[in-house]
Amino acid sequence: MNLIIIIIVAAICQYFGPWWTAALIPFITLAWQPTATSFKAFATGFVAIAILWFGYGLYLHTSSEGAMSNRIAQIFSLPNGFLLLAVTTLVGGLVGGFAGLSGHLARKIW
Repeated sequence: MNLIIIIIVAAICQYFGPWWTAALIPFITLAWQPTATSFKAFATGFVAIAILWFGYGLYLHTSSEGAMSNRIAQIFSLPNGFLLLAVTTLVGGLVGGFAGLSGHLARKIW
């Protein structure tokens, strides 16, 4: 349930706000609704934001036929846009995972 809440609310917030709402939403969600373990909290935040960023990145890649992502990949000396998409998904997932873990641990403190 937390996974779906994070994906939907983060998608709405990131559409209207800055990228760092990808950290704010898992933190608030997992501080509000507890999970069983710290690993599950990290995994929930990681998977939710990784799915969101991969989906939106894939949409942008396919809508521009790879032109935009391939040019950005060249800036970072990556071979193609798909590797850029993988790196972006990993970075977004780590942001969401650590934010979810932080929310879980903050709830334990309270």
